[in-house]
Amino acid sequence: MKNKTLFLLISWFISLNYSNAQKIPLDSLDIYLDQVIKDFEVVGLSVGIVQNDTVIYSKGFGLREIGKDLKVNDQTAFGIGSISKSFTALTLGVLVDEKKLNWDDRVKDYLPYFELYDPYVTENFTIRDLLTHRSGLKEVSAGTLWYHSDYSRVEIIKRLKYLEPVSGFREKPAYQNIMFVVASEIVKEVSGMTWDDFLKSRVFDKLEMNNSTSLSKDREANINLAQPHIWNAEYKKVTIEQENGDNLGPGGFIYSSAKDMNSYMRLLLKDGAFKNDTIVSKNVVDELFKPQTLFQIIGPPFGNEFSSYGFGWWLTPWNGHKIIEHSGGIDGMSAQLFMIKDMNIGVVILCNDSEEPASFLIKAKILELIFNDKTFDMYERGKDYRKRKIADLKESATNEIRPKESNPSLPLISYAGDYNDEMYGDINLALTNNDELELSFSHTPLFKGRLIHWQFDTFKIDWYDIRVPDGYITFNFNSKREILGFSLDQENLLDVDFGEIEIKKKKS
Repeated sequence: MKNKTLFLLISWFISLNYSNAQKIPLDSLDIYLDQVIKDFEVVGLSVGIVQNDTVIYSKGFGLREIGKDLKVNDQTAFGIGSISKSFTALTLGVLVDEKKLNWDDRVKDYLPYFELYDPYVTENFTIRDLLTHRSGLKEVSAGTLWYHSDYSRVEIIKRLKYLEPVSGFREKPAYQNIMFVVASEIVKEVSGMTWDDFLKSRVFDKLEMNNSTSLSKDREANINLAQPHIWNAEYKKVTIEQENGDNLGPGGFIYSSAKDMNSYMRLLLKDGAFKNDTIVSKNVVDELFKPQTLFQIIGPPFGNEFSSYGFGWWLTPWNGHKIIEHSGGIDGMSAQLFMIKDMNIGVVILCNDSEEPASFLIKAKILELIFNDKTFDMYERGKDYRKRKIADLKESATNEIRPKESNPSLPLISYAGDYNDEMYGDINLALTNNDELELSFSHTPLFKGRLIHWQFDTFKIDWYDIRVPDGYITFNFNSKREILGFSLDQENLLDVDFGEIEIKKKKS
């Protein structure tokens, strides 16, 4: 027994010394980041690294907006995308500490209007279920409800009952954004203030995260704000308008800076303490980082069959270490954050470009530096991936062949009118200038475009906004040649799956 105790003490001492003594060779990182910007035409990025409760790297590179001399620094605000989910879990943890709720409380007890397709699931859905992607719904369901829409968080939640599950409740994980919106409304119900105000007062302010917000009005007031960029039709980088995103703030629309996120990582690596203040207990942090459900989304070396999901975090055991991470992506922005808790290291990468694999490659490079392991060297593969992707897109665009000449079954005016999806709401087709149909979604101004006849009763959709790739619309008829509705053959974008809506023509 004494020998075993001595062995454990020696092992612990060696482990502690290794954690504290581990040094990250940062001398070459600046050069590497400059090369990434050049090879992948990245507009701007920012990187922060903390170790042993100390910021050891915090820099910005490139521009906040293409074509303008606005330099990125470590206080420049970027969209962190789905890393926002971990903040929502943290706000719930604050309330758990205060004994105002429990992880296994039923959602229905806080939000009586919460309703899913299956009554049993509605009655038994817990806060833990909200945070672990095991609702049984399709991957990234309900994107049509929130993406660029004017629906509020509560209105979105009230429409979830129309989504049909594709698997059993708690049977297997499928990544969701929408359940974190539900979680945020519980924070509001329990605390008596909006989730955004609670997040600011109980997290951002205490961590001195002065350039962080979940509200678009505060984000747009920030003079040090990175602008989002995507490819145009010629595969050149262009600036796009920032999405409002307020309705999905808890699941994907926090904006923050490398400097601020350094403080966030220090808090989590220090078991809920920041400087001389305890923001949340170690018990809560342990629960956030505890595997809740097996969930592998990527193969080795970044993930394996033991990868799991905690509360807003992916967790992967790797060579005796535990990598805690999450990525984030919204239109024109990408982000990566990972921590290795036993080594007391945290890294955040923010980028104002969503078309490139840059943030992922930087993450891989820093992991390579930390572990001195070439397994993580993905750079050349990243360059090849980018080259192939652009080539494939160009080829698919040039190979599009229009079918032989045909005509619609009915005069164009017959296709015009009001349509509806039970979950989404109204969709309109209007005849403009007596010779062209225009499609518009009532709650999503972004989803608007003109219809170009393609063949028979199929039309091509020329969406007005550059973010939406062209798609097709095909009308459905009954035996009397009366239009029943239409279906969309449309490439998914971000979290929007047009296949989850069933569009029917409204009766006059």
